Amino acid sequence: MSEVKSINGLILAGGKSSRMGTDKALIDYHGKPQREYLFDLLSKYCAQVYLSCKEAAHVPPQLNPLPDHYDLNTPLNGILSAFNFNPATAWLTVPVDMPLIDAETIKYLIDHRNPEKIATCFWDSTGKLPEPLLALWETSANNLLSDYYTNSGFSIREFLCHHPVNMVTATTPNWLKNINSFQELNHFRNSLHGKK
Repeated sequence: MSEVKSINGLILAGGKSSRMGTDKALIDYHGKPQREYLFDLLSKYCAQVYLSCKEAAHVPPQLNPLPDHYDLNTPLNGILSAFNFNPATAWLTVPVDMPLIDAETIKYLIDHRNPEKIATCFWDSTGKLPEPLLALWETSANNLLSDYYTNSGFSIREFLCHHPVNMVTATTPNWLKNINSFQELNHFRNSLHGKK
């Protein structure tokens, strides 16, 4: 069995948030901006935590901004940039638009880690495809991801579908709920307060 690598955390917050109309990383679901909530959460389980971003200028230094290194407009940029920054550690990635990720989510993913695979991730809400952004990436994924990008690949889900991945089922489907638009945000907040 290969050596189990330590884990760094990566908050995927490099998107444009164009559908939301405001920065999704700054939305308050838990009494603080989501990027700070996820940073504090991951800090309990990871050696170091970083915030994936387009550029570091608008990110507080205490959130360890990790700017995109590649010319690519998908979350693959953040993961590739993380491995470029530190290829010797595994990376646990969380998207900034899943408000119901909690300690149980992170612990479940780590507890079901299989370091013999290139990644451990959840089945998506359909139960048929991998959820690519909430995942634990082993160091063995690094060169494969780089080759995929070099050959004009850009979809993380497509990549996972063609490589040996440890797939797990979320015990709480709401862990994977994402909020991408202002309408979805309003509906989500109303549902928390028992409104329709």
